[in-house]
Amino acid sequence: MKDSAPGLDTSVFLAVIAEGDAEQRCVLAGQLAAFLGRADTPPREKGQLWPIVLKLAVDEDAEVRRTLAAGLAGLPDTDPDVMFSIISDDDEIALPFLSLTPALSHWHMLAVMRVGDEARQAAVALRPDISPEAVAYCVEALPLSVNVLLFDNPAVQFGTEQYGRLYERFGHAPSMIECLLSRADLPLDIRLTQAKRAANRMHQLMAERGWLPANDASELIADAEDNAVLRILVDAGEDELAAVIPFLVEKAMLTPSIILRAACLGEMEVVAHALAHLAGTSLRRARALMSGRALGGFRSLHAKAGLPQSCFWVLQAACDVARDELEEPVPLTADEFGRRVIEALMTRYETMPERERPRHLDYVGRFAAEKARLIARRLKADLTRAA
Repeated sequence: MKDSAPGLDTSVFLAVIAEGDAEQRCVLAGQLAAFLGRADTPPREKGQLWPIVLKLAVDEDAEVRRTLAAGLAGLPDTDPDVMFSIISDDDEIALPFLSLTPALSHWHMLAVMRVGDEARQAAVALRPDISPEAVAYCVEALPLSVNVLLFDNPAVQFGTEQYGRLYERFGHAPSMIECLLSRADLPLDIRLTQAKRAANRMHQLMAERGWLPANDASELIADAEDNAVLRILVDAGEDELAAVIPFLVEKAMLTPSIILRAACLGEMEVVAHALAHLAGTSLRRARALMSGRALGGFRSLHAKAGLPQSCFWVLQAACDVARDELEEPVPLTADEFGRRVIEALMTRYETMPERERPRHLDYVGRFAAEKARLIARRLKADLTRAA
């Protein structure tokens, strides 16, 4: 039987398929794949060969199919029927081909994601040319195991909504949490929500197992949560802070203790963003009031922010130290900043009632860096004994 189109006699190929043994068909599969891969093979002749190649793609002998798949894996253009025939073959044949073939368009990838099994979905998830459509479908519909693989693919760039969807679907899974937290562009609201969840789980675990008295456990967990939130805020850029502070307020996560902790550590940008939002004023105005030398300026900002009066003197001291720091040749470390706050609380502010100094030192003793905490605790103890 000869093909009706001139230029290529396919009868010998058909004869080998019909009458040849497995070894001969393997040789034919390799030869046809090589011929199809040649740049000088006319398109018309390729068109004549694909129906013959399709017969080899469904050959009863696995070695014939394997040889064909390996030969076609590098071709930029593969007949769709042949390609999907190979993709639906046994895993050992299909998966290497699926991982390598450049002929897989974004439509083909999406089709495999939709109807393929988990192994084939995983192969697409790891392809360096994975399409945005395939990523979107994976995030929306595929299981955890496949989505985790996307994080191993440098070609995958998630959007903000996709991060949110992954957290919504798999936020209970440690493997996904680890993947999400490893991404530098993870939205801060997800980081903060996860910090809150982790603190709540730890609190529940401590309560169930009775590791600590209830009050001690609550304080320990609160400190851990505040520290986690503050670390996220400190690492955030100015635009990120402006966006995430309202989120914290909405979720009742921006506590006075976080603001005090930031102040005692010298993280005054966090303090400025928090006070500006709480006071309903601009960041520029908040910074100006915080850096003013007159007590009345910052006092008005503090009052508008609605923070407890007990926070005022520590925040005022931190603002004064931050202003003084501008004249220093080298920025203060967190411990140095904390010690300066202690000095301010002990030597300035004649209008501060003496009986309140131990309470303010207690805040510094809880929220400052380690060495400054120790100094504050010793001073508080000395003041308490003297009283």
